[in-house]
Amino acid sequence: MRPQFAILACGWLAAAGLSGCAAWPGKAVTPAVAQSRQGLYQLQAWKLEGRIGAKVGDEGWSANLFWEHEGGQDRLRIAGPFSQGAVSIIVQSDLVYVNEGKGVVTLSREPDDWLKKRLGFTVPLRSLRYWVLGLPAPDAEYKAVLDAAGGLAGFEQQGWAVAFDGFGSAGGFVLPKKMSVRGGAATLKLIADEWILK
Repeated sequence: MRPQFAILACGWLAAAGLSGCAAWPGKAVTPAVAQSRQGLYQLQAWKLEGRIGAKVGDEGWSANLFWEHEGGQDRLRIAGPFSQGAVSIIVQSDLVYVNEGKGVVTLSREPDDWLKKRLGFTVPLRSLRYWVLGLPAPDAEYKAVLDAAGGLAGFEQQGWAVAFDGFGSAGGFVLPKKMSVRGGAATLKLIADEWILK
């Protein structure tokens, strides 16, 4: 994994932690659906195992992903086949810790500014934890994109377009299985192989 893309992965995947939300895929907003959606906003602990791909301009990469969220902290591991190019990330509120291996460790209390310097653009760090769950971030306006059945196909928020290509279920919730996030020259794709809700 090339260093600049490892850092892009950090930015895209690092997440911290209500405006209204469109319906779930193919479902009207019923009290049961609204309650399920609110339950996802309140979810405090989950794990995701899957894969991530990123493309910035003409360059790209793909890797395995392990993401664990608990309370106000996210722990992520991004690695190529056989753990090549592994990057470990811990995010707590306004603090990001990145270990790129071989003694390359970064700690920043201003992750947005740090990413802007490293990437040339800012990734909305605090929104990503919600996006991966299929939710707009609660503290910013968004525009819903609906499918033909009136379900949520995606949304636009903070200059990024989030699109869902498939959903599955875990722990009684509807969660994304495939999604993409596009902003400026960056396109990120995520495939969730397994969701574990605590």
